[in-house]
Amino acid sequence: MSKVEHAAASGDRRATLEAIRDQLARELAETVGPAAAVLSKELRATLAELESLPGGREVSVLDELDARRAARRAEAQGGDAAGRSGQ
Repeated sequence: MSKVEHAAASGDRRATLEAIRDQLARELAETVGPAAAVLSKELRATLAELESLPGGREVSVLDELDARRAARRAEAQGGDAAGRSGQ
């Protein structure tokens, strides 16, 4: 059972979102092109949802910086691909 499945089965929303965040970040690190842009968007949405939850554990500063860096890279790669497809 994956971490996401385990967290979802527990019913703990925060743990499930954190597992999704971690999985998206791992997948994003290995993905390029338009798929990376999609993963980046999902990662940003997951981070925003985590931040909106009251109390509880917080994302470490290093994790947040890594996620932002990955999102910027994905946007840059996705933007380049989109620009080429219009030519």
